[in-house]
Amino acid sequence: MNDLDREALRDFLAAYAMVLSTGDLEGISERVDLPVTLVGPEASALLTSPEDVRDSVRDRPAASAGDSVAVVPEVVAVEEVGWALLWVDVRWSYRDELAAERGNDRARYLLRRGRGTFEICVVAQVE
Repeated sequence: MNDLDREALRDFLAAYAMVLSTGDLEGISERVDLPVTLVGPEASALLTSPEDVRDSVRDRPAASAGDSVAVVPEVVAVEEVGWALLWVDVRWSYRDELAAERGNDRARYLLRRGRGTFEICVVAQVE
């Protein structure tokens, strides 16, 4: 992965963190490539519309509940899968107004390069 791609990935995750921290459901749904697959320990789901994505985020109990005001991504690992796809393992830190961590979780994303940024194709919860 070259430096330009690394910078684009950091920019994508920072923008995604911003919409997550503000609860911008429209912004979240704009960052996925439909249909998007969610994979969890109990079940998987195929989301086929922006409404499905918004409902999924709205219904998910957030690790950011409580005093959190910011979501901070930390890239744990990146694996290129051909020229257009990346597996990206991200640790999400949920911070309060003093930047103290109030919770965290991890997810692995299959991202597709496109239109100068990335789009989420698969989200796999990491325990």
